[in-house]
Amino acid sequence: MDTMLEKKEWHLIRNDNGEWISDDYAVFVDKMPIKLLQSKAAKMGKPLSIQHGPDGRLWCYKHEIDSL
Repeated sequence: MDTMLEKKEWHLIRNDNGEWISDDYAVFVDKMPIKLLQSKAAKMGKPLSIQHGPDGRLWCYKHEIDSL
């Protein structure tokens, strides 16, 4: 009987403050939907931190997106 071990690969991204976080806590978004998300967050009075990815893509924290 063969057993396959699941290998966990870590992927880290840097936020705008220079801190490293796991990409499991980030949601990458396009520029157009970011405007819609900003509007929705403002109407609900919730924070939405827009971060800049290494390749110029924008991302937000997953917990902030989930709260919307």
